[in-house]
Amino acid sequence: MAEDSRTSQAVHNQAENMKVEEKVSNHKKPQAHKEGQKKEHKPVHWLQINSKYMSICRYALFVIVASILIYILVSHWGETKAFISNLFGILSPFLIGALAAYFLIPLVERIQGFIVKFISKGKMEKLVKVISIAIAYVVVLGFIAVAFVFVIPQMGQSIQELTEKIPSMYKQIMAELAQIEKKYPDIDLEIANEQLTKMLPSLMNYGTNLVGNIVPMVYSVSVSIVKLAINIILGIFISIYIIYSKDEFLFQAKRVVYAFLSEEKGDVFCTTVRECNDIFGAFLISKAIDSLIIGCICCVVMNIIGLPYSVLLSVIVGITNMIPYFGPFIGAVPGVLIYLCTDWEAALIFAIMILAIQQFDGLILGPRLLGQSTGLSPIWVIFAITLGGAYFGVLGMFIGVPVVAVVAFLMNKLISARLSGREVKALKKFTGGGRDS
Repeated sequence: MAEDSRTSQAVHNQAENMKVEEKVSNHKKPQAHKEGQKKEHKPVHWLQINSKYMSICRYALFVIVASILIYILVSHWGETKAFISNLFGILSPFLIGALAAYFLIPLVERIQGFIVKFISKGKMEKLVKVISIAIAYVVVLGFIAVAFVFVIPQMGQSIQELTEKIPSMYKQIMAELAQIEKKYPDIDLEIANEQLTKMLPSLMNYGTNLVGNIVPMVYSVSVSIVKLAINIILGIFISIYIIYSKDEFLFQAKRVVYAFLSEEKGDVFCTTVRECNDIFGAFLISKAIDSLIIGCICCVVMNIIGLPYSVLLSVIVGITNMIPYFGPFIGAVPGVLIYLCTDWEAALIFAIMILAIQQFDGLILGPRLLGQSTGLSPIWVIFAITLGGAYFGVLGMFIGVPVVAVVAFLMNKLISARLSGREVKALKKFTGGGRDS
C-alpha cells in the first residue's frame, strides 16, 4: 500500500509539473508573437527631420517667394499697374457696391432702429430691414438728383458770369495798381503788371474752356452713367445684398478668423478690426455730414446777405471743410479773391461770414458730430494732411487723417501690449500725472 501511494504521488507531481510548464510556455508564446509583430511593423527612419528647423525652412521659403514676387511686380511696374487697373475695372460693380454699403449701413441701422422703436415694436424684422434699405436709398438718390438738377447748373452759370467779368476785373486791378504807384512811387510794380498782362489771356482761355466744357462735361458724365448703367445697377444690387446679408458676411469672416487663430487671439483680432473701422468710418461719415451742413448754412447766409455766386462758393466751402484745420482757409480764399476783384466790401463781408461759420463749426457743430473720433493731437493731424496731400493730392488730404488715426491706434495698442505688466521707472514720472501708459 505504501508503494502504491508513493507511485500515485509521483504521478500527481509529474502531472502538476507538466501543467506548470504548459502555462509557462503558453505565457511566453504570445509575448514572443507580440515581439515579432513589433519588429515586423516597426518603421525604419532613414532621415530624421527636426520639426523646429522644418518650420524655419517654411518661413524662409515663404519670405523668399514673397520677395521674388514683389521684385517682379516692382520691376515690371507698368504691366503691374495695367493689370491692377484692369482688375479694378472688372471688379468695379463690386467695389461700388461695397463702398456704397459701407457708407449706407449706418443710415440703414438708424432708420431701422427708429422703425423698430416707434412702429414695429420688434416685429417683422425682415420687412423692417427691407423698408429701411429702401428709405436710405431713396434719400441718397434723391440728394444726388437734386445736386445734378439744381446745384451743377447754377455752378456753371456762376462760372460763366465770372468769365465774362474777367476783362473788367483786369481793368479794375490795373487801375488800382496805377493809383498805388502814384501814391507810392518808390514801389516797383512793373513785375506785377507784366505778370497780370501774361495772366489775362490764360485766364480768358481757361474760363472760356471751362464754361464751354462745363455743360458738355455734365452731359458726358450723364452719358458715361448711361454707358456704365450695368455696372451702376449691379453695384446698387450688390450693395443692397451686402447690407441685407451683413450678419451673414460677418459670420463668414469670423469663421475664417477663428479657423486660423485661437479663440483668445481671434477675439483680440475681431475687436481690433471693429475699433479701427469705428475710427475710420466715424470720421469720414461725421465729417461728410458736418461739411454738408456747413455748405448749406453758407449758401443760406449768402442768399440772405445778397452775395453773388452763393452756390458755387458754398460748394467750395463745403468740400474743403472736409480737410481739418486748413479746409476753412482754403475754402475762403477763392471767394475773397473773386469779391476783391469786384467789390472789396463784399470780400470783407464774405471773410467775416466764413470766420463766423467756422467758429460755429469748430465750437458747436464739429464737437457734437465728430467728438473724439480720431483721438489725434493737432500735430499729427497736420502731419496726416501734409503727407496725404503730398502723395495723393486732395483725396489724400481727406483720408489722410483717419488713416493716420488708425495707424496710431494700432501702434498704441501694440506698445501698450508690450509694456503690459512691466514697471518702467523712466515712465513713472509721465504716467503719474494721469496719462495713459
